[in-house]
Amino acid sequence: MQALGAELLLCSTDSAPALAVFAASLGGLPYLLGSDATRAAARAYGVLRADEVTAARSMFLIDADGILRYENRSFPAADPASYDRVLEAVQQLRV
Repeated sequence: MQALGAELLLCSTDSAPALAVFAASLGGLPYLLGSDATRAAARAYGVLRADEVTAARSMFLIDADGILRYENRSFPAADPASYDRVLEAVQQLRV
């Protein structure tokens, strides 16, 4: 992603300490982790689940001007084609 001029940020409703343990358990991660423990971002993007605790796995592409360019509110993380679509969207921003 960095080669395309993009940065990946994973946001989770988990606490910052929980995310640090998660990243350490994997030996570190090649992207940033952000805690949305207050659920403000999940609420703002409309992905907070009815339980008010967790958020739906989603993908949002926001350009350098803060404009939402791509969204998938039910991101199928196990499907490699999902990542291809995100890469295509990032590449289109560079045109």
